Amino acid sequence: MGIGQALIIAASGFLTVFLMLVLLWVIIGVINKVVSGFAAKEAAPAAPVKTMPEEETVPVRDLNAYGGELAVYGDMDDKTIACIMAIVSDETKIPLNQLIFRSIREVQ
Repeated sequence: MGIGQALIIAASGFLTVFLMLVLLWVIIGVINKVVSGFAAKEAAPAAPVKTMPEEETVPVRDLNAYGGELAVYGDMDDKTIACIMAIVSDETKIPLNQLIFRSIREVQ
């Protein structure tokens, strides 16, 4: 086999691989269109997203509504208790004046 025949065989191999890749690309594109069409038909219209009201319009709970005492278990000072309450309020995104703390326990 000469150099010319080897180049022709190599070129035909490259051409075959290239054509198969193009064919796979076309098949994947068709499958994508079909699946997107089915997904669009099955998708229900999205419900409108409720937004949180502005902070000024949030009703403020009466501060004396609970009227109970805070039970503290463990050796904690007032500063530590206040920090715990502030952290809970921040993590839950609930204003501190809308939370009711009945007891705080020290876990060891």
